Amino acid sequence: MQLNAADILAAGPAPDRPDVDDLSPPPLKGPGLKTFLRRAVLTSAARVAPRLTADRLARRYLTPNQSVLDDLSTRRHGYEICDLGADTALLRTSAPAAPSGAPRVLIVPGHDGHVRQFTRIVRALRKRGVAVDILVFPGHTHNARSICSMQHMVTAVRRADAFNGHYDGIVAHCVASNAMLQVLEQGMSCPRLAMISTPLDLPALVRFGGQQYGLSGRCLDFFVDRVNAISAPCAIDKPWRPVVETSQGELLVVHARNDYAAPIEKTRPLAAAWPGAQLAEFDQGGHNEILNVTSAIDRIADFMAPAQP
Repeated sequence: MQLNAADILAAGPAPDRPDVDDLSPPPLKGPGLKTFLRRAVLTSAARVAPRLTADRLARRYLTPNQSVLDDLSTRRHGYEICDLGADTALLRTSAPAAPSGAPRVLIVPGHDGHVRQFTRIVRALRKRGVAVDILVFPGHTHNARSICSMQHMVTAVRRADAFNGHYDGIVAHCVASNAMLQVLEQGMSCPRLAMISTPLDLPALVRFGGQQYGLSGRCLDFFVDRVNAISAPCAIDKPWRPVVETSQGELLVVHARNDYAAPIEKTRPLAAAWPGAQLAEFDQGGHNEILNVTSAIDRIADFMAPAQP
């Protein structure tokens, strides 16, 4: 068996991993001895060439493992697929039995998220007469394996808003919530925003991802710096309080108390700082599982489509 640094540091396709979108890294491939040897090579590479190792792993970390449009092409679905350019797409649904002026809500999945995670939320919104769009980020459309950084996410949300003209509400999950804060800072308005499983301390989440790769010390610091640099000008460590404290739209923060990727203790200050924000905490579910918790889904849907008096 022959292994070299290129096996570990190649910035090509990430290995198979579960459908999660918390930006945790993919596991190094291979059982037993092969995994051990790969980790040994990574440890050596991190020691000998920490900057190069950090750069390659940062790019791999930001490379999604999804091909949403390819997946949809193999089955029946009810979406109209709109090409927004720059490897970005919008999946559109109409509101059943509702007038043409029905409210329209944009769902923004997290990094490495997939449309199927939001099936129940889409159903709940449409049941309340809401038309729903789902954003597909760059790097998530086809099986091309390209980078999707914070800058790509922010730009994609702006593209969707420009294409649609106006959204009555936006539902964002995980890192997409961080992207929404930067979108708002850039001047886009959003009457109603629901932020689910928000990792408010994004550098800490990225650092955790590097630790999962086995990085430490200088190489880990370089890794976080590279993820930040690749995301420029939409830095992952951009202060969030200035935009939150002056925001005028309505905010619902939805969070599981058992969220390993984004501890709720670090997210509560967001709801406290946003004028009039609502905080909904749930004992059921976790970082991703909360997307299928009925009480959380109902809370989101009711917030986006409040009952008329």
